[in-house]
Amino acid sequence: MDEGDRPRAPVPDDLGERVARLEAQVAWLLERQVQGVRPAAPTAARAPRPAARPRTISPVVWIAGAGAVLFLAGAVFFFRWAIQQGWMGPGFRFALGLLAGSALTGLAVRLVLGPSRRLGVALLLAGLGTLQFSFRAGAFAFHLFDPAVGLAAVAAITLAAGALAARARGGGSLTVALMSALVAPLVFSQGGHHEVALAIYLAALMGATLAVPYRAPAGAAWHGARWTVLLGTWFLLTLACARVDPADAPLLGLLLLLHLVLAGALAWLPGAPERPGTPVLLWLTVSILAPLDGWVLWRHLGWTPETYALPVLVAGAWNLALVRPARIRLGGPQADLGLWALAAGSFALAGPIALAWHWAGPFWGVFALTLAWAARRAEVAGTPGEAAGGLRWLALGLALLATLRWAIHGLNGAFDPWGPGAPFIRSLFVEGLLAAGAWALLATLRDRRLRLMSFLALQVTANLTLALEAARLVRWLQAPHDWSRGPSIALTLIWALSGAGQWMQGLRRGGEEGNALRIAGYTWMGLAAAKLLLVDLATADTPLRALAFLGVGAIGMGAALLARRVQA
Repeated sequence: MDEGDRPRAPVPDDLGERVARLEAQVAWLLERQVQGVRPAAPTAARAPRPAARPRTISPVVWIAGAGAVLFLAGAVFFFRWAIQQGWMGPGFRFALGLLAGSALTGLAVRLVLGPSRRLGVALLLAGLGTLQFSFRAGAFAFHLFDPAVGLAAVAAITLAAGALAARARGGGSLTVALMSALVAPLVFSQGGHHEVALAIYLAALMGATLAVPYRAPAGAAWHGARWTVLLGTWFLLTLACARVDPADAPLLGLLLLLHLVLAGALAWLPGAPERPGTPVLLWLTVSILAPLDGWVLWRHLGWTPETYALPVLVAGAWNLALVRPARIRLGGPQADLGLWALAAGSFALAGPIALAWHWAGPFWGVFALTLAWAARRAEVAGTPGEAAGGLRWLALGLALLATLRWAIHGLNGAFDPWGPGAPFIRSLFVEGLLAAGAWALLATLRDRRLRLMSFLALQVTANLTLALEAARLVRWLQAPHDWSRGPSIALTLIWALSGAGQWMQGLRRGGEEGNALRIAGYTWMGLAAAKLLLVDLATADTPLRALAFLGVGAIGMGAALLARRVQA
């Protein structure tokens, strides 16, 4: 039989489909090339990704946690009842509690290292609680050993739980252990002044906590454990600073600096390969609590309050110095805004602390104006979005703070146009001008919402500041006992003049900015007219009424004539 006469194998159906599909793809690519369009890679059929399974806690864990709490309560009631019945001696009761706590802790370790980590954490809570209760009873109720021995035993158990967390790579075990360790100083407290010893104990606890992410590459993102140890440590440090004996205040101050360094290492974790979670919020919390504790110690030392401005300045400079290392650690400028805010807040507080608190408004206004200028320059220079946005919102925050200080200052009586004081040298006038300048710069930025808010704030601060200062000038020029309505009419004329000027500027510029200026002009001219009719007309004498009407009328006619020339 010839080779051509041999029967051919049948062609599979799917092979024909594949050839047809390839021919269609080649034709499509040729068509796209002829049209001059860069072909995109054909998308392959993808299997739908399975929906992410929601992380839920098993009912077993909830029941185990509730059972752990109930077990602790039952142990307390049982021991109390057994003591009342006289069934067990002190040593036997202590040994029984130690045995029960050790058994629960051992079972928890097996579960944490096994497949039931959450269940093990719940049982670990019961075990550590039972052990701590037993050691407290042995120290205070049974008098078997010194309370310091009980505290040392709890500290050793905490170290073991930290090692367990590092080995199991689970933050729940470390959180439970830290809760037990932070409660221990309160449980084993004997009264008296032991603030220095407490600070040393907390430093050792913080060092042991830091050993987990630094020695075992895990724990940088354990939010529960990191927040527990930081908040608990600084809460106890605040109590220690408030109660410290003046003789121990210098040593406690040095330990406070050590805790500041340890807290920075916990927040940023510069030596750990894993990127830390919420470092800015952790450092922000420490940066607020540390100056407060330092201020309490400063007063215990009897030093002058004004000199506390120096540590505040050092804190601001330190936060500025952290910007570059934080960028390297986080791989971007995510922490810039927080560190700049801390530095700016420190610098803004240093001046009022060193001088007097009535300088707070001008200082905050200067910082707001400077940051607004920096934000404007950053936009013009094309600074990356995150850095420019950080400057922008930081300037907004300080501008709000300066405006709030200006408003509170005015509510305390400084808004009285007939009040005492020479014009143009009052701190309220300086505060208003600085705040208005900051809002004027912020109103030129690209963010539309920020521009609108800044424009409205500028209208309030600038028009009230200038009008009230003009009223004070009129009052200063009058006779000492002349209580006429001159200052009030000066206020009306300034508002009319401001409204007319903004209205004309709006006619010149056009667009969105022109519309905003025209609306502002109508508003202030309307307020001036309403004040003229409702207030000035009813209280002023005839010459002042004539002056008020002539002035407002002349401003309106002059604005109309100038506007006609602009439109022509």
